[in-house]
Amino acid sequence: MTIHPVAARHVRLPILVTTLALCAARLSAEDAPAPTPPAKPAETIEVSAERDPALTTATTAAATEELGRIPGGATVIGAEQWMGGKASTQRDLLGWTPGVVVQPRFGAEEARLSIRGSGIQRTFHLRGIQLLQDGFSLNQADGAGDFQAIEPTTLDHIEVYRGANALRYGAASLGGAINYVSPTGRSAPLADLRLEAGSFGYVRGTAATGDQQGALDWYVAASGYQQEGYREHSEQRNVRGTANVGWRIAEHVENRLYLAASDSDSELPGALTRAQYNADPEQANPGNITGDQKRDYPFYRIADVLAVTWGSARLEAGVSWTNKDLFHPIFQVIDQYSNDFAGMVRFTSTAPLAGFTNRFTLGVDGAIGLTNDQRFTNVGGQKGALQADADLTATNLALYAEDQFHVVPAVAIIVGFQAVHTTREYDEEFNLIAGDQSGDIDYNALNPKVGALWQVTPATQVYGNLSRSFEPPSFGELGTFAGEFPSDIEAQTAWTAELGTRGACRDAAWELTVYHAWVSDELLAYDVGGSQRTVNADRTTHLGIEAGLDVTVLRDLAAKGDQLVLRQVYTWGRFRFDDDADYGDNQIPGMPEHVYRVELLWTWDAWFVGPNLEWQSGFPVDFANTTHNDRYTLIGARAGYRAARGLTVFVDARNLADEDHVPTTNLANPTQAVAGQALYFPGDGLSVVGGVEWRY
Repeated sequence: MTIHPVAARHVRLPILVTTLALCAARLSAEDAPAPTPPAKPAETIEVSAERDPALTTATTAAATEELGRIPGGATVIGAEQWMGGKASTQRDLLGWTPGVVVQPRFGAEEARLSIRGSGIQRTFHLRGIQLLQDGFSLNQADGAGDFQAIEPTTLDHIEVYRGANALRYGAASLGGAINYVSPTGRSAPLADLRLEAGSFGYVRGTAATGDQQGALDWYVAASGYQQEGYREHSEQRNVRGTANVGWRIAEHVENRLYLAASDSDSELPGALTRAQYNADPEQANPGNITGDQKRDYPFYRIADVLAVTWGSARLEAGVSWTNKDLFHPIFQVIDQYSNDFAGMVRFTSTAPLAGFTNRFTLGVDGAIGLTNDQRFTNVGGQKGALQADADLTATNLALYAEDQFHVVPAVAIIVGFQAVHTTREYDEEFNLIAGDQSGDIDYNALNPKVGALWQVTPATQVYGNLSRSFEPPSFGELGTFAGEFPSDIEAQTAWTAELGTRGACRDAAWELTVYHAWVSDELLAYDVGGSQRTVNADRTTHLGIEAGLDVTVLRDLAAKGDQLVLRQVYTWGRFRFDDDADYGDNQIPGMPEHVYRVELLWTWDAWFVGPNLEWQSGFPVDFANTTHNDRYTLIGARAGYRAARGLTVFVDARNLADEDHVPTTNLANPTQAVAGQALYFPGDGLSVVGGVEWRY
């Protein structure tokens, strides 16, 4: 495997090379464990119950086994990996996942989430990654998404599929898909009570129960969260309820109904100029206070899935409905009422083909989103005069198929394709300034994929694939914020090649992927006619490394059975223009090239204690690469006790040096001087959170 020379100068994971060599020398088929992504911290103990697993949703173990069939970057994260500390933000959930960059905007659930440089221009909401819960999309049908419906303390595990490795969910974007999976009554404890509290007025409480009686099982959870926030005007509040009920209709037939509701209120402190940040990083942008800028919405979801298995075949079919009523005072008051409907059918067969081991998948996903979008003058956070009123309709239809054929027992060839048809329709009823800008656009694509998977040993895999991705613009990119509906914006496409390995031996587990994406028509914000608007770049390249490594450094250090575990994750991404007429080969602004996290944890029995460190490199904030955000290093530590059942306690301290830092920024408008623009989102200062949990 060849590593790009620029990356080679910066990758400082010599332990990875040493560990792989030691594992190769000592690993044998007789004593090798099953393939697994990077190991969980050694203090954790899997919660399990003597119940039959559900047919409609995978357990963490089953999802990990499924991951072993994917010839590319994918990771399964069990809940025990984040429940031993503060469990609040997407950084808490995904921050230890190779290739996933999470940059909190102001220490809250709102964050910038990117995989392989997806959605670089988006510092608000989400684009370029399909978020799902229990296999059903949380994004709206046009591709835009938010995080406020996800409750970290009521998840069983998370499945991260980077790039085209998300084919099984019909995802077509450069970033791939993230599936948040709920517990069921067949996997959850009978009772689970949890309370977290700490700095900046942070409090989170959860109560959950799950059980099974005969053919029925159920899981019900309620949670509440609030914090005053590190910065002025950054108070957050969220209450959530979630439930699912499974019915084992027959031995090989199961139906599951999912229900979810949340109510989220989030004050937005906004970005600061460099001078404002230097003077006081805790302040809010004055305009955000004057306009009482915030994002409030209730969210409701109903989904139902039926799973049928017979012989070597499996059929899944499901439907979902989500409802969102957004009240969002920013430069205007955005008032959106959305209903999104989705359906899916997926067939899988593991029947041999011509006497060879084979696995075939065929599926179809469809969605339609209906949104009424009204814009008002912002009068102190309240609706003023109506500025615009439009109905937005987005539809998506994806047909996909994949075949995994084992030419020999240890080597599989994977061939897949995806056919996608999407529409964006903008029907304007009223626009005070621009008049009627109604219109509609269709986007279509055929995305092939070919790959190979080599099972080197029962615990070690080498994989590679070549795939095409496709991402039509959301309504945000199509210009509805300006009351326009341009027809000249193309869908973003890319060809991505990746090569990697994952595996485990007695003292280590690793995951390493190198990828290169050749992107066409990347959606970026440019200067067009004296104002900033999303248009297509010509050619850009995304090159990166996604690495995770857990090593048991010492055993029986102070007592028999204790361990010293080193956990590391490193993401390198080089995202650049390719001989652009205006910007040459400049770095695309907004994303750090290097993100590295490491934790050294000493564990014994169910106790754990240890320090951790996070380092992020600086990055340009403007297309000309004249102004950069600073790099930073944060030091933290956590300690506690967590057993499979009974009591859990923990203390989680972060940014112990109280370092001023900026995790993420806006992208500078090319039409204005960079120094005067509000671009910087300060991160939290020193914080300490404690928690207690009881499971039975």
